[in-house]
Amino acid sequence: MVWAPLPFGSNRPWATALLFLFTALLLAGWLALYIAGRVSAWPGYWRVVRWPLLLLGLLQLWVFLQTLPLPRLWVEWLSPRAAALHLPADRVPLSLDAALTRFQLLQGLAYSAVFLLVTLLLYRRDRITAFLWVVAISGALQAGYGTLMTLSGVEYGFFVEKYAGLGVATGTFVNRNHLAGYLVMALAAGIGLLISQLGGEHGDSSRARARALLTLLLSPKFLLRLLLALMVIGLVMTRSRMGNLAFFLALTSAGAVVLLCARRIHFGKVALLLASLLLVDLLIVGRWFGVEEVAERLVQTTAASESRDDVSIYSLGIVRDYFWTGSGAGTFYTVFPHYSQAALQGEYFDHAHNDFLELAGDLGVPAFLLLALFVLLALRRAFFLQYQSNSRLLKGTGFTVLMVAAWGLVHSTVDFNLYIPANGFTCTALLALAWLDYQGLKGENRRNSL
Repeated sequence: MVWAPLPFGSNRPWATALLFLFTALLLAGWLALYIAGRVSAWPGYWRVVRWPLLLLGLLQLWVFLQTLPLPRLWVEWLSPRAAALHLPADRVPLSLDAALTRFQLLQGLAYSAVFLLVTLLLYRRDRITAFLWVVAISGALQAGYGTLMTLSGVEYGFFVEKYAGLGVATGTFVNRNHLAGYLVMALAAGIGLLISQLGGEHGDSSRARARALLTLLLSPKFLLRLLLALMVIGLVMTRSRMGNLAFFLALTSAGAVVLLCARRIHFGKVALLLASLLLVDLLIVGRWFGVEEVAERLVQTTAASESRDDVSIYSLGIVRDYFWTGSGAGTFYTVFPHYSQAALQGEYFDHAHNDFLELAGDLGVPAFLLLALFVLLALRRAFFLQYQSNSRLLKGTGFTVLMVAAWGLVHSTVDFNLYIPANGFTCTALLALAWLDYQGLKGENRRNSL
């Protein structure tokens, strides 16, 4: 989880291959222990995760099928546009660039592997807590590094001098928007962890309040609060318009759900926590580090100054022509020049700056709906955790899932975060929290630890 964002967000062929290798080795290790009888899936595992696993499996199977050479008559029937663009041959794939699609399959398998690892291994409270801490610390390290590079003027990414995003925080990513997306997900993990630690009475006497304050300063809560503040600083320093707006919308929407369902967690404490994040972090800390510059960029944004809107409009043509089968996972760069107009000539676009349109064009609408259903199932489980559970830990993890899903729905409309391996990998891992063994947390000692 910490490695994924380090080498340019894993957005390099060698970095994506390493990410797949690491997750594959971890999963293979678990399977070897399972065969040896050392570990087992928690009771009811397959019943709980069967639908998300089926959706992920079907999605990867479809991407694999896009790479297979099929009889040309089949391709002409399934995707006439793709058949027309292929060179004459008896057998051609549905994908217009099978090599790129195979690479995307590798990336998708890494996402599926991390889903399996999260749902199989995080079956104890201490493991869930440790996982959320790891994501929050990773986000704080990225924010601290990006802020330090920007304020010092010595700007380096991942062991190389920055060639893009100068003057703004990018961490070890290349694009500030992708660091912003990663920080929002890390903030979701940190805030969920903080919600899971809410509790305890402060008392009415001055002595009791002083003791409570001292306990807070010496507790992990204070360290976590500092990490959250550091991530907000990093988020503001990215100057990412939609990154900051998506954080605000995701926090408020997920927070509203938590407050509406706060029957067993103290309503006032949750409300105070969310208010402090919005007021203290954004208005006070953010003001010191340039939140007004982000606001100014938002105000100055117009349709005339942004070409990404035109890219999205032209991308609709790809979705229309490859509606059922897609042009092939990862082939936007190859296909888009056939649809861009004279107004975009000379501009380079390797992604649609809209994950929804790019996924629908690459995979086809039916396969895109599989992915959408996966997210809807995660949201359903997260709502269930908020409404039914009386556990602070379950409330916290449910909040994390809700906030990550809300962030993805907002930020994906103007960017391609999900095509950055580190962000897609982290998003999948955090959404997987919706399917943990929450019933089994009441009887943890019935299982052998790994």
